[in-house]
Amino acid sequence: MRKRPFHTRLRRRQAGFTLIEISIAMAIMLILGVTLILMLQGHVRFLEMFRQQAFLSAEAPKIGNLLGRIMNQADHFFVYATTDDAMAETDPILTPGTAVRLFFKAPDQVTTSGVIAVVNDAGDYSLRYYSQPPDDTQFWDISTRIEGANFLSDQGILSITLLGPSGEVITYHGSAR
Repeated sequence: MRKRPFHTRLRRRQAGFTLIEISIAMAIMLILGVTLILMLQGHVRFLEMFRQQAFLSAEAPKIGNLLGRIMNQADHFFVYATTDDAMAETDPILTPGTAVRLFFKAPDQVTTSGVIAVVNDAGDYSLRYYSQPPDDTQFWDISTRIEGANFLSDQGILSITLLGPSGEVITYHGSAR
């Protein structure tokens, strides 16, 4: 058996990777890349669903709690077509409106009132409670994340229907005490 020269043996050891080894490495990297992209897409879908459900899981219970507390104090109410009508106490309606005026009787038998209204500020809707006596300057926001709302009085029951940012429809019902 004849020995090969030393420089030939060195060249074979330093020749690098074979085509099969490179192909396997590239296939593994491709599989890992596709897997990471699919995982990222799944994560983005989950975050989108979570964002859409945030209104129902976080904002809607707070709105219901606040509306319940306010309605439990009211003695009677009237629905109005607009916030301005409710502020001026003109022309209550029986059809759905965008404002409701609530009347509260204090222990000394003095009646005060407040207004809950849907306000559209350049396309941004909010549900506001105007102080007693109602005016345009003193209010607090019940919610700024709604896309619309309406109020309906039917046989002494007030229905408040809210439209959420992802098309959710939530209806609260209440009556005066």
